[in-house]
Amino acid sequence: MLRTREDFYQPGMPARHGEHYKALVRFGRKHAGHSILDVGCGFGAYSVALMSEGLSCFGCDISLDYLRSAVTQGLPVTAVDSVLPFRDRSFDTVLLFEVIEHVANIEKLIEEAFRVARKNVLITVPNSEGIESMKSNDVTYAHMLSSDHVHFFDAASLEHLLNPYSSGVTIERGDPILPFWFLGRSLPFYLMKAVYMAGLLKPRFFSRLYAVARVRQN
Repeated sequence: MLRTREDFYQPGMPARHGEHYKALVRFGRKHAGHSILDVGCGFGAYSVALMSEGLSCFGCDISLDYLRSAVTQGLPVTAVDSVLPFRDRSFDTVLLFEVIEHVANIEKLIEEAFRVARKNVLITVPNSEGIESMKSNDVTYAHMLSSDHVHFFDAASLEHLLNPYSSGVTIERGDPILPFWFLGRSLPFYLMKAVYMAGLLKPRFFSRLYAVARVRQN
């Protein structure tokens, strides 16, 4: 069967409740204040998970279809474009989870996120570090197949983007790409994963960047 580009490169879809990536929830729980604005909330999976832990969340997105789904999960939402309809310092924390790589007018969105945040802005993006080395070994990872990514970040370029708006940026590399990925979720895979988790070997590649950007206090 002849296949086309669209069979492999497709727009990224938001995480659904119950299928979301738990590491992002742990990241939010660790660094967020009590009141959270989830920008680009999609189906609301991460906000709903954080709400279940006692945090106050509000979601916004450009897609009405996504927002309708988020409402059914109990998340209060509003539709937005590039300008956030909130007063300055309205929320302790703004989340931008897997968002800014999709946005063409990225500086405007970052400016708005810092305007409405009191404490910090939390950002996650796919990590483009090591891509050339991975390509030379004929591998990449699935997130790079999303057809609607317009920006690609390594730690230095992400910090450079955030520094003009922040009083301090901390970036961590997360979600290591482990050897023997081709074994799938098999016993050898989990044995190798245990070796890495025990610190006996150190991963070389990481698929995601986690940034905590503090808001300037005027």
